[in-house]
Amino acid sequence: MKKSKTTKITLAIIFLISTLQPLIAQEQEEVKQVQPTIMVMPYKKDGSHALELFENDFRWKAIVLRINNAFQERGFRPKDLQETINQVKKKTTIDEWKNANVNVDELMYAEARTDVVVKAYINIEPQGGGKEVVGIALQAIELSSRSNLYDMPIATSPPFPSKDQAYIVDRLLTEKNRADNFINGLNEAFTQTLENGKAITLDIITTDDCQCRLGDEIGAEGDFVSEIIIEWIQNNAHKNQYRIKQDSENMLSFDEIRIPLRTSDGRNYSINDFARKLSRALFDICKRKGNFSGKRTKPSVSEGTIRAILP
Repeated sequence: MKKSKTTKITLAIIFLISTLQPLIAQEQEEVKQVQPTIMVMPYKKDGSHALELFENDFRWKAIVLRINNAFQERGFRPKDLQETINQVKKKTTIDEWKNANVNVDELMYAEARTDVVVKAYINIEPQGGGKEVVGIALQAIELSSRSNLYDMPIATSPPFPSKDQAYIVDRLLTEKNRADNFINGLNEAFTQTLENGKAITLDIITTDDCQCRLGDEIGAEGDFVSEIIIEWIQNNAHKNQYRIKQDSENMLSFDEIRIPLRTSDGRNYSINDFARKLSRALFDICKRKGNFSGKRTKPSVSEGTIRAILP
């Protein structure tokens, strides 16, 4: 009799464990945080990049490395800024940033290929007596759409000896939980972006050289080209989220289209991927027009905006 009771209890425990395991696994999956890939990039208080200062001024390097360390302590693995700089210089033959006649920010972003760039705005003010005041502010930018994810307002130190930059920044980041609050806000915003998609803008225009125009009618039902494009956007926008800004004879403009941050198999999905898919769709739509002999045109992509010209 005791053996029978023991067997029943054992079976009940096994059943309970087998029942709870999927629920525990599901709960663990639900709370799992998907962290973005990041790179910390220094900027001066006027908004211009500070790569030259990072390379040549130990104070700036110490500050950037300490900000990097704050992310590392919280589970991130930031892209190495110096290695990114080295690769950009190697590919472009740039020797000094001050003489570069190119958009340095865009070159750095393209080379980094991260989800997020953390712009670190740094200000160092000499105070005399070998002391300085350091101010920092952080801004997380989703790289593909250039949308702002989260900000840490400027924090300023009291005067400290000039050799203690890392210590000063450490205090600024830990006081009032600034680093924790910033990273929590960044993670939350990024998670929402994963769920809702990232916002881009799109302008589709016609010129005198276009064989296919937005007002042309195509098919037996005489649908306008612009109407077919809108239907394609509706079907390809993330969760059908889009908003039309202008629909005229010469321009079809969207001030927001949501695109996914990841593909179904987990790979990064960029605005350039969407632009390529759009270009092919525009060409296929225009091919349905009689006597069409145009060629597919490559859209331009800049700072979260696609500009496409019909064939």
